[in-house]
Amino acid sequence: MTAGSIFAGFNRSIAEAASGFESYLRRPGAVPVLIVLLWACAVLPNLPLRSFIYEEGTNAEIARDILTRGDFLQPIVYGVRWHEKPSLLSWLIAGVATLTGGVNEWSARLPTILSVLLTALMAQRVTRHYASLNASLFAALAFIFCPLLLQKLTVAEPDTLITALSFAALLLWWSGVASGRLTIWHWIGSGFLLAALAMAKGPQPVAFFGLSVAAYLLIERRWRDLSGWFLCMLMPAAAVVAWGAAVYRPGDEAAWIAYARLNSWPPFLNYIMRSTHDIGSLYLELLPASLLIPFIPWPWRRDQKAIDIPPVVAPLILYSGVCTAILVWWPGFNTRYAMPIAPALAVLAAIAWDRLEKSRYMIMRRAATTVLCLLALYQFVLATVAVPLLADRFGEARIAGKSIEQAILAAPAPAYCLRLDTNIFFYVHVPLRCLDLHSMAALTPPAWLLMPHAAVAEFAQLRPDLDLRIVKDGLTEQQLTATRIDKK
Repeated sequence: MTAGSIFAGFNRSIAEAASGFESYLRRPGAVPVLIVLLWACAVLPNLPLRSFIYEEGTNAEIARDILTRGDFLQPIVYGVRWHEKPSLLSWLIAGVATLTGGVNEWSARLPTILSVLLTALMAQRVTRHYASLNASLFAALAFIFCPLLLQKLTVAEPDTLITALSFAALLLWWSGVASGRLTIWHWIGSGFLLAALAMAKGPQPVAFFGLSVAAYLLIERRWRDLSGWFLCMLMPAAAVVAWGAAVYRPGDEAAWIAYARLNSWPPFLNYIMRSTHDIGSLYLELLPASLLIPFIPWPWRRDQKAIDIPPVVAPLILYSGVCTAILVWWPGFNTRYAMPIAPALAVLAAIAWDRLEKSRYMIMRRAATTVLCLLALYQFVLATVAVPLLADRFGEARIAGKSIEQAILAAPAPAYCLRLDTNIFFYVHVPLRCLDLHSMAALTPPAWLLMPHAAVAEFAQLRPDLDLRIVKDGLTEQQLTATRIDKK
């Protein structure tokens, strides 16, 4: 048997396997089931081993406070009133916790990981209407495994939730347009989803739907639909105003302006350099879909070739581009703020992926598929191998919190923190209140002070009459310490 015959046989085996796989995918419901299985393999293994990161601890602590005090509009986080934005995610976490028995990694992350799954299924479904079955699978997986999503795939933050709500609002509206029967109920349904979105992270993400749909109506000259658009936009606006009126206290407007990044415009040169860097980062974080951007069909061409362009392409391009073009130049921009465009771009890329078959640019289709497979492999290895092998590293916040808790329980006294480090403090199951340094200096010992190492010396200068003893030091990369103060 020659090497050539072996190679030919190998190729035939691969072709037969691919043909059998495609036959399986054609079975009713096979693709959604496969998406669920791949999603489960990517997010569920070792999920509780990963302690809270980013803003997870804050969202979980708000949920715990809601269950404790029953005030979902005005939660208190370690003595600090939380009024920066509405907290739909924490409300959902509290709801899940009532069913699961408490706020923990599972109950905190379940709403967001389910949001990823639902968005992937929506992307697959809408793609299937306009492209092949394989392309619809590509769309779903290109969304789940793009680096922008992988950073938040198992994280209890509202970005994936607002992505799901925003994309669902767009598809609900488009279902009416595509069928030729856009009614007031489509606008009201989309408005309801946008109102929920606004309760998750404030009104800013509503602009992805609002600006893109407004642009579509103007381009297509659908003047009679503008009244429905205004009604739709009124619903999230009313929800935010109602929430703001319910929680407002004099001075809150400063916090809301700061949250919207309206008071932090950087110097012009730094502004241009940062924005250019952010655009490049966003392109990389949207792989593999971003590889196919040049091949997305342009719906506003005037030649005859534009006839076969799926009608959904136009609204998806506007949804992906209009708000993002403004957002990347906004002060304080972070690539995760553009996450709502990820499913729309994945659908557009899948349509382009489908159209590249047997074209001279077939290599780009293969490149996108290869990148997708590598990203999926990375996530599978991370979830199943890296997390258990590096459990101490991924559980750093939990380990630090338990260490602080043990120290306090060994010598009980009131405990105070200098700043909100909720990812650690969530695991400290003792009453805790955050103060500024001067308020700490007015405390009557004994007490426990949780503060960065650098702040201990400053506190010692303010209260030289006290005996300071660092019991736990260097608990995290931020050099958090647990310091005991007593009378000399």
